[in-house]
Amino acid sequence: MSYDHRQGNSPDSASLQEKRDDTKLEDGVVIGPVLTAGTEFNREEGPLTQPDDRETRRIISKMDWRVLPICSVLYLFSFLDRTAIGNAKVAGMYDDLKLNDGQYATALSIFFVLYCFAEIPSNLVLKKLGAKIWLPIIVVFWGLVMLFTGLVKNFEGLVAMRLLLGLFEAGLFPGISYYLTILYPRAFIQLRIGIFFSAATIAGAFGGLLAYGLSHVKTADYKGWCFIFIIEGILTVVVGVVSYFLLFSGIESATFLTAEEKQYMTDRVKYDGNEIAMNDEFAWKFVWAGLRDWKTIFILITYISCLTPLYSIALTLPSILKTSLKYNAVDAQLYSVPVYVVAAVTVIAFAWASDRLQCRTAFICLGSAISAIGWGISYSMTKSHPKIGYGAQFISAAGSYAAFPGIVAALTQNVGGKTKRSVCIAIIVGVGGLSGIVSSNIFMKRTAPYYHTAHYINIGMNLLCFTSALCFAGLLKMANARKQRRIDSGEAARMSAQEIADLGDESPYFFYRY
Repeated sequence: MSYDHRQGNSPDSASLQEKRDDTKLEDGVVIGPVLTAGTEFNREEGPLTQPDDRETRRIISKMDWRVLPICSVLYLFSFLDRTAIGNAKVAGMYDDLKLNDGQYATALSIFFVLYCFAEIPSNLVLKKLGAKIWLPIIVVFWGLVMLFTGLVKNFEGLVAMRLLLGLFEAGLFPGISYYLTILYPRAFIQLRIGIFFSAATIAGAFGGLLAYGLSHVKTADYKGWCFIFIIEGILTVVVGVVSYFLLFSGIESATFLTAEEKQYMTDRVKYDGNEIAMNDEFAWKFVWAGLRDWKTIFILITYISCLTPLYSIALTLPSILKTSLKYNAVDAQLYSVPVYVVAAVTVIAFAWASDRLQCRTAFICLGSAISAIGWGISYSMTKSHPKIGYGAQFISAAGSYAAFPGIVAALTQNVGGKTKRSVCIAIIVGVGGLSGIVSSNIFMKRTAPYYHTAHYINIGMNLLCFTSALCFAGLLKMANARKQRRIDSGEAARMSAQEIADLGDESPYFFYRY
């Protein structure tokens, strides 16, 4: 349900007499309108270039090859490391550390405590230091934590490492999500989020294969599950160091772009949906605006209700395959791989279609419906028809993973001003991440082997996701109607450029997309 608002009503366009200079820059980018007599606006207050679809796609393609691979690899290791505990459990960690169900659930859940509270500070530091500095720092630190997790000898050590892992991993997903919003226009954002998020599904496949191989490694002091943590930790540290040399902090520091291309893309992002640039400076009033924004608070419902079934798959799929479907420990790791491969393909397909159609809500609803169907089939068929039960894991995983990027895109494309956007992203990822605590505690041993309670909860969460996404779209549509009334009444025309810039996404000229 995209919104095609009326064009030409902003004070910088219809109300101003313009004289256009069609001179071309060296790479063929058209210089934008030069405002002449009859206006108090400076040239600096509007775009210096005019949009050209072919040119936009050419430069974005150039950026994709530099941005998406490293972001995807970083998130692959983020998700690989946080979910490695599920593979380690099946590989023998549970018995070697003499854990009980309550302790294992605590080890899973404790990750999300500092993960939740560190999101907002991390994104504010990211805005200050830039992605090139901040992201490699946190990646190297959580890689070291992973390495030391392989050396723990008891429950207390495991909990301490999981707590620190949550602290250092907290900044990556909201950080990359914010990072993409300062590089790409809104119309192109979900496919890019989908591509880097698909790394989470690939992490499931890669983690299963890696665990399958490492579970066979044993020494006098350490067993296979230890090496799952140790090897993944070493690889993460290496990737973190390499990322410093590949990342850049913004369009202005992208050395692979020409000066003209930088100006062109800066205009596309800065004036995306508005002809007066939003105020991107840091101010505490913008932090507060992010904390109280109704869109953030509302979409948290959609985010949590989607992420709970997703984390149920990410954290417990090997256990489901072993306990419910009776695979042995090694085969449980191996058979999880195809599930994640299918989910990764579905994520990309949904994201591409969503950007193509400029529609977020329909794909969120479709994904949550598919996931609910998968959990329903798993609930009803696993006991009597294990092969069908295994097939249900493909359906539930594909639905939840495919719906998720649309939720992130629905928020990022509707929140304006860099400071406010960074806070809003951190809130939904941080607070929404607490859904991992729910997922960690619903697969109780007393409900094994078929975990009916967990199935009920995940089906209900998917239905809640479906409903809340529709409601969110309805509220955005109503907000757009109010903005149009402010334009039609002349109220918006009486606002100064500074007032409009400070309003950010609440500007009457910035229309929400859904």
